[in-house]
Amino acid sequence: MLDLSKSCLILDKPSGISSNNALKEVKKKLHQKKAGFSGTLDPLASGLLIIFFNKATKLCSLFLNANKNYEAIMKLGVTSTTADLDGEIIKRSDIPDIAKKDLEKLEIKYTGKVNQVPPMYSALKYNGMRLYEYARKGINIDRPSREINIFKIELILLDKNHISIKVKCSKGTYIRTLAEQIGNDIGCGAIVSELRRTKINEIDLSKSIKLNDLLSSSEEDICKKYIVNADVLLQDINSCYLSKSDTKEIVNGNKVKINENPCEIVRIYDLDKKFIGIGKINDNFELLPNKIFV
Repeated sequence: MLDLSKSCLILDKPSGISSNNALKEVKKKLHQKKAGFSGTLDPLASGLLIIFFNKATKLCSLFLNANKNYEAIMKLGVTSTTADLDGEIIKRSDIPDIAKKDLEKLEIKYTGKVNQVPPMYSALKYNGMRLYEYARKGINIDRPSREINIFKIELILLDKNHISIKVKCSKGTYIRTLAEQIGNDIGCGAIVSELRRTKINEIDLSKSIKLNDLLSSSEEDICKKYIVNADVLLQDINSCYLSKSDTKEIVNGNKVKINENPCEIVRIYDLDKKFIGIGKINDNFELLPNKIFV
């Protein structure tokens, strides 16, 4: 078995396969028993899925809470049970004429803090079951709305029936729900016909590998070209280097005094520049371990 104890893979997931099944394919190909990913992509959706192996799975939650970028195509005049092409069509409506200024008004409306009701066809849990499991049984669960943040949105009318949408948003944002909201504002409804995640924090698709390419490549090529250490994904985070004695304390879960400014999250290395994990420096200039990989 390959030694991928603290490693990651930037995967370009294709449309038509679930995130879990894509993960299973990667684990099987690389003969890994423990792996996780950074936020579920719908089967319809393609794009960025960061695979974390073994000890690196401790970082999954860090990227789950990250800001994300998406590109999508909205199909106007249609509503469905899932708010995308995979659902059952509920209604078809006439599409009004849409001017550029109409889209500009919508961009202004949906920039900033926005309330969304999570869709029933989602992986959120209620009483131990996923919402989509209730939805498949025809059971509707009352879901409170929640506030998300859209940092940037761009709407372009491609033709009478389709709008291109590019979004940078906070965690918890459902692009399908956003398409529904915009479709309702236009007055004809809308669903997502294509969806692609292009970025998580500062990680993009530039160093990704498509699933089919991965499955047809040798393990040696995959490891040489696409497997990265977990700390490579955290390059926008400050680093600190510890003495041998302080390294031992941190590995054992103890805090240590450090000559660094307070910081909510910091990468931790030993003097040999070996990545140990991440931690926090408090106002007392103490480094507290958070997720340790040793």
